[in-house]
Amino acid sequence: MSLPAPPSRPAPPASPARLALPPLALSHIRRSLRREVGALAATHVLHDAGFAAGEDIFEHFADRLPEEPVHLPAPSFWSALSGHLEAEGWGHFEVERVHSGLGLVRAHGWAESNPEGEEEQPGCHFTSGMFAALLGRVAGGPVAVLEVLCRSKGDDHCGFLYGSEAAIHEIYGLLLDGASLDDALAGL
Repeated sequence: MSLPAPPSRPAPPASPARLALPPLALSHIRRSLRREVGALAATHVLHDAGFAAGEDIFEHFADRLPEEPVHLPAPSFWSALSGHLEAEGWGHFEVERVHSGLGLVRAHGWAESNPEGEEEQPGCHFTSGMFAALLGRVAGGPVAVLEVLCRSKGDDHCGFLYGSEAAIHEIYGLLLDGASLDDALAGL
């Protein structure tokens, strides 16, 4: 008995396909990873995955702009990035300068967060990695990102502090010692 020839496959699209996941998938992946490998390892895995995805997200974003993102004035860049990520289903954000060399992305209705607010620590590790990749591409060098507010732990919105690795590391240490974000920023 001979088998029929397999049907021909359509040619792949000219650009890579985009994949949409329900937002709760990221929360479930985070909880599952924490349970299976521990909180710290889960944080590293998700941050690394977000950083890798951020490279593709940057290219997708840049392809839709009339000029290179690095050439946009800061307000135009942030507005375009927020609009792009909102259209992709991530949520809306605003940016503010909170210290010399440090900014804070305030994200509302952020897709990666768990709006039930039942977790003990921030949970948007994928997003932190994604923002590090996106901002590093625009800055032309490493940009560290630390989530300092999160709906997953009961905050009204998610907040991602970004800046140099040294400054973010110092802020992180102060926060671990129990300082509030305002006190940590004042302590720099």
